Amino acid sequence: MTFSIVIPTYNGADFVEQALLSALNQSRPADEIVISDDNSSDDTLAICQKYTDRIKIYRNLQGPSGFVNGWNYAIEKATGEYISILHQDDLLASTFLEEIEKALAVYPDVKHLFASCNYIDGEGNSLQEPDYCTGEIKRYTGIEYVRAYQTIGHPHIHRCPGVVTHRDIFKVCQYREEAGHIADDDFFYRVGQYTDVVGILNPLASYRLHSKSETGHLKNMQLVQRLAHDYIFQVKQWYGNSFMQKEEYDYFVYWAKYYVFSEFFLGIRMNDNSFLIQGKKDIEMLRTLNIELPRTKKAFMLCYSLLGEQIISKVLSWIK
Repeated sequence: MTFSIVIPTYNGADFVEQALLSALNQSRPADEIVISDDNSSDDTLAICQKYTDRIKIYRNLQGPSGFVNGWNYAIEKATGEYISILHQDDLLASTFLEEIEKALAVYPDVKHLFASCNYIDGEGNSLQEPDYCTGEIKRYTGIEYVRAYQTIGHPHIHRCPGVVTHRDIFKVCQYREEAGHIADDDFFYRVGQYTDVVGILNPLASYRLHSKSETGHLKNMQLVQRLAHDYIFQVKQWYGNSFMQKEEYDYFVYWAKYYVFSEFFLGIRMNDNSFLIQGKKDIEMLRTLNIELPRTKKAFMLCYSLLGEQIISKVLSWIK
């Protein structure tokens, strides 16, 4: 079996060398390491070019194309049988591929695997260690994997660093731009329709939280609005789908309601009419899917409709 580690990059000079070195320093060497750059304007490529004797570098001169397209472009460049995406600011433990290969020796028919990860800050300091790691290699059916991803960990049993997928899966299940900010989650929810999944419950990757990340650079209101859109998308795509069982579907419903109402509420509180209008539209969208907000939130909306925006805004200003 052969392994490709692909690193999609875009203006990642702060951390890309650390990510690259973690890929290069594997106890079971990767068969190829691919840098797929989305037309960076900083020193990302100059840093990567120091290692041209050991890696492949591709540049999308039409970029930047967005992070999801960047992932897919990187996958297209990989030639290995198994492909692992490593974000430019994350890290892999030195034994990551070695442990993945051991797991595949036990379950050679499985085409999607993950290892747990911890969370680090911009300086590499540990922020959060997983409290559910037993060291076991566990096989999941597709729906068991969805359930584990939704309910284990803070917030998930794994993140994108530490995932390995057989290239055949990408022929039938790709990362989707329309899934938005949670396009990685969206892929993980769908992949179990095509293969069982193996998890190595050992932290073999590090997910970095910092202000320049795709999440970190967003202001709270922007993030809320993006997530409202993204969870509505999940609700719509799984509505009536036989693969997703009620408990797992209700997870998407819960977060759709949470972020949609937050969008509406922030529009009032921050006196942002665009958020208010979009919040109303998104609440109506949920209604078309037979999803109603909880009673307390419906009561708040009733007060808003009766008292008006100015009075509600004034009341909210008193409780800031």
